[in-house]
Amino acid sequence: MTASLEHDDLANLFLSLGALQPPAELHGYAAGFVSVGGRISADAWLKHCIDLLDCETPDPEQSEALYAVYSAALDGMESGEMSLDLLLPDDEFDLDQRIASLGQWCQGYLTGFAMAGKQKRVDKQNAYSADLTEAISDIAAIAQVSPDEHTDEDGEQDYFAVCEYVRVAAMTIFVECNGGVQQEGEVNPPRLH
Repeated sequence: MTASLEHDDLANLFLSLGALQPPAELHGYAAGFVSVGGRISADAWLKHCIDLLDCETPDPEQSEALYAVYSAALDGMESGEMSLDLLLPDDEFDLDQRIASLGQWCQGYLTGFAMAGKQKRVDKQNAYSADLTEAISDIAAIAQVSPDEHTDEDGEQDYFAVCEYVRVAAMTIFVECNGGVQQEGEVNPPRLH
């Protein structure tokens, strides 16, 4: 979970907005968008949210909460400490609900990656490493997950392992597409070549 964002609070906000998408999908969208180098103003992000959520224009307080989703994704990616937290329901939810939310997060990630990636030149996209291409393929496969009855201890362990894989894959994609992350106190961040 993201420290300043709570899944339940955002779910309630989405209900009040009549949003058609879950919070996990919006956070995944933000993470995918920034992973490929997309940066956006608060007003432009709000337009993305309105389109993605298919909702009316939020009031200023709601807009601030929606922008916090983008900010949390960007901050988690840029921190240099692998601190991205996937915005998913807490452990109190059924495992099936959490698995479905992870799939929605991955779907949002792919959509955000594609939206920001459209701004890149095709030759740059073709230059992605085999590891990045594999990570995107894995995230796409996880987005298709359908929850079964995974109520045993192995199901919980598998869920946490897949969440960690997705988190690390998203960070790895970010590092490759953005040329690294700035470490604390660093003036010029390292570049991958």
